[in-house]
Amino acid sequence: MRREGLRVAVAAAAVALVGGFAWAGTAQAHSDHTLDKVRTATAKFHSTAEARAAGYGDPGLPCFDSPSTNQGMGFHLVNGNYLNDGGALDPLHPEALVYEEHQGGLKLVAVEYLVKMSDSPDRPTFLGQKMIPNDALGLWTLHAWIWRDNPDGLFQSYNANVPLCPKA
Repeated sequence: MRREGLRVAVAAAAVALVGGFAWAGTAQAHSDHTLDKVRTATAKFHSTAEARAAGYGDPGLPCFDSPSTNQGMGFHLVNGNYLNDGGALDPLHPEALVYEEHQGGLKLVAVEYLVKMSDSPDRPTFLGQKMIPNDALGLWTLHAWIWRDNPDGLFQSYNANVPLCPKA
C-alpha cells in the first residue's frame, strides 16, 4: 500500500511537471500574466465587426507570409489612434490585430505592437522583447501569438501554424 502511494505521488508530480511545461509552451503565457490580460481585452475582436467598432480598420496592407519558410502571418487591422500616440505602448491596446483567412472569413490569431521609427530611433523593448524593425513601413514591430500557438516562439514575426496568404 505504501509503495502504491509513492507511485501515485511520483506520477502526480510528473504530470504536474510535464503539465506545467506543456502549459508554458502551448499557452505561451508571459511570466507576469500580461498576455492573459491581453487575451481577455482582445477576445471580443474575434469578431471583425467588434474590432472595426473599436477603431481597428484595414490599412490597405496585403496579407503577409513567408512562402520560402512556409510560414504565415496574415491580414492586419490597425487602430491608428494607438499608433499615433508618440510611441507609448499599452499591452491591453495593441496597435494591430492579426487575422488568418479561415473558412471564407477571418480568424484572430495574434496582436501586434507597433512604434513608428520616427518616434523611437533606438530599438525599443516591450514585454521583455526587442522589437523587430520593418524598414519598409518605418515601424518597430512585435507580434504576440496569443490566439494561435507558434512553434518558433510567442514573439516571432511569422508562424508555421498560420496558412500562407490566399492566391489572388
